[in-house]
Amino acid sequence: MTSRADIIDGSQAIGRKYGLIYTEKCGWIDLGHANPEGALTLWNQIKNEESIESENIPNDSFRIAYRQMMGRKNLVMVGIQKKYDIKKQLSESEKKSVALSIFLDVSHAFESLQAGFPFNLVTDSGFSGEDLVSDLIGFYRAVNPGGNYIRLCQPVRKEIALKIWDTYGPVGNNKNHSTSPYLYPIPPNTGRITRGRLPPFLNTIKPLKEGELYQVVH
Repeated sequence: MTSRADIIDGSQAIGRKYGLIYTEKCGWIDLGHANPEGALTLWNQIKNEESIESENIPNDSFRIAYRQMMGRKNLVMVGIQKKYDIKKQLSESEKKSVALSIFLDVSHAFESLQAGFPFNLVTDSGFSGEDLVSDLIGFYRAVNPGGNYIRLCQPVRKEIALKIWDTYGPVGNNKNHSTSPYLYPIPPNTGRITRGRLPPFLNTIKPLKEGELYQVVH
């Protein structure tokens, strides 16, 4: 659960794996969610067509598994894992669209798990305002690693981020079921929270509906 104590100065965000920053273009960003490691595991499976199974799979497809977990390693871990059959020999752009579709599907399922009983009794993390936007940044950092996405989001100074938190409340108070960021007035207390648009550098890959190119394995 993200707290006020997690807020760091935007200038310290590059290279950090943990911390909370506020940005002018992307709203709040949780650097843990923006870590590309989980999305990279998914992307490598799809890019290299690494099938986890060899039986009961259509001849023109390969099967991958992707999961998101919470808890502590070597202790109790809970989360969501889903399997998907993906058509072989897709173009790179098609693979990226399939990867984003699967990534968002599992991300939404994971946030729903956190938002439900019994986890909602102890945390407000489910669909916290920054989660899905931060997840998306992590995905782009894995799939298109050339961009400095954190800097492009234009992080602000710590004192501004703290004032936003104190004025508009914790990030968990404002639930966000989409990747469109919540944007807060700067300086704080000069207006209302607005629903922003994804900046162009986070909107170059389009997700696809389940169908011809990939299927959930039930």
